[in-house]
Amino acid sequence: MKVKILYILFIFPVLIPSQAKRSPEKEWYNSQRIKCQEQNQKDKAEYMRLKKEASEMDFYELTRAIINDLDKTQFTRKYINFCYQFSQLLCDTVDPEEYNCIKEYNTKDPFYSRKSWTAGDLKYLGSVFDDKIIIPSKKSSGFGYKEGFYYTDEETSSIFNSFKKGKKEESEREFFYYSKKDKTPLVISSEEVMDTLFFDFQNVLGYKVEVNQYINGKKSVKIFEYQNGEWVKNE
Repeated sequence: MKVKILYILFIFPVLIPSQAKRSPEKEWYNSQRIKCQEQNQKDKAEYMRLKKEASEMDFYELTRAIINDLDKTQFTRKYINFCYQFSQLLCDTVDPEEYNCIKEYNTKDPFYSRKSWTAGDLKYLGSVFDDKIIIPSKKSSGFGYKEGFYYTDEETSSIFNSFKKGKKEESEREFFYYSKKDKTPLVISSEEVMDTLFFDFQNVLGYKVEVNQYINGKKSVKIFEYQNGEWVKNE
């Protein structure tokens, strides 16, 4: 007598990763990644156009035009505290489920920025405001906030070696300043009230630079356009 054995085959569905149903979170993450890539491609195209235009412009003369356009009546004090360097330090948490889009191209101020200004430009500022004393300073905001002058004992102060040296009354630390006329040794208190001057820039397509100007904290916006080898302020 033959015994028939019945084999029962259980077939379990196998999910291939590419065919598996994606979670809404994964779909969102991928969409953000694609958007980031697309934005970086747009930024690259804008950056390359800005680069081409920048190669045809004279930014040295732009700095002179910006200084010449300053309204002297807005500076009523003896000292002008010029913010030469500004940095913003941010401390933030990162969510591992969020897509962190890294911007690959600087389209804000890649070819003309605060870094474009030199010690010579501050001397020119001092020659235009020849009755003022120009004191370059630096400031950072956010995490690690600090501000102060360029002191002679700091390595970053070497760019101002051709400037005169003054002293803080309280600490006697030496700092750099420029004055065209004043010959007396400068000693000032930390309580000295000064006019403040700060610039921020936006490079704009069409041979333009947007100048955000802050005098004593008051903001004004100007647009300078490069036309036929000259910088013209758009009214």
